[in-house]
Amino acid sequence: MRRILTKEELRMDIATRQTACGLLSYMFQYPDRAWRDQLPLLREEADDLPDGEVGHTLAVFLRLAEETDDMQWQDGYVRTFDFGKTSNLYLTYEQHGEERDRGPALLELKRHYAAAGFELTGSELPDYLPLMLEFASAAPWESSGALLGARAKELESIRRKLAEADSPYAPLMELLLRIAPAAAPDEAQEMILSARVGE
Repeated sequence: MRRILTKEELRMDIATRQTACGLLSYMFQYPDRAWRDQLPLLREEADDLPDGEVGHTLAVFLRLAEETDDMQWQDGYVRTFDFGKTSNLYLTYEQHGEERDRGPALLELKRHYAAAGFELTGSELPDYLPLMLEFASAAPWESSGALLGARAKELESIRRKLAEADSPYAPLMELLLRIAPAAAPDEAQEMILSARVGE
């Protein structure tokens, strides 16, 4: 049984969702010098989004990052995502940790990427959120959006930890949960099973 979308969700078209995913993919990456150099261009792209609320959320984050000292921002990122087991950006970690069961979950993600023609070229694990967002920005939304939606529980857990810490990344996670709302349980299970068959 399909979940009925809210008026807000219907209003945000697929192009907007995918553009936002591309921007979020970059924003959640480590904020090195090259990352910072791209912020003005990202802010221009955010300002051009047809959904004003989405653009505003992204632009507020980008302005804050631009106005904050490099080292201070990097330190905040590391303390938030590298030191926090419940707020790191590897979406299968909270459920599986370093257990052996995490391997099949990662393999399922790789198969899902491969089925959509998305080749993993870097060293990051397939459950790394910026990588999943990059996929969502380019692959057909029906499958890539479902992949994010199937991990809504993990995303919500990270969002809650970020909100408790008053992190500037919390509004980004809230936005992501708006873009890829949780699928109904049967839809999420169907998406996971489809990654196991025939790839």
